[in-house]
Amino acid sequence: MNTITVEELGPADPAVAYPRFLDGARRAPPEDVGGTIGFEEFLEAVTKPRHREHKRMLEWYGGPFDPDELDRETIEAGMAKLARRRTIGQAAFAKSRSQL
Repeated sequence: MNTITVEELGPADPAVAYPRFLDGARRAPPEDVGGTIGFEEFLEAVTKPRHREHKRMLEWYGGPFDPDELDRETIEAGMAKLARRRTIGQAAFAKSRSQL
């Protein structure tokens, strides 16, 4: 499960694309890991080289997995995509309102 915490609300800056990523902690679970329980089992296996499922889980994931590493580039790319969609949506809404 991912948690997004809103710590503060303030006035919007028209020069900034929203939403935007400010900070985070830890890596998100891989897709199709099996929910919270599956992620716990996955972490147990990949962080302990002697675990019986260690090799299989790393192969399934496709390489090493560091749960403490934050994939900032992927997060920022996703947020930028949301910001672009938001901008397009706002433009379409403004256009539809001007036709009324």
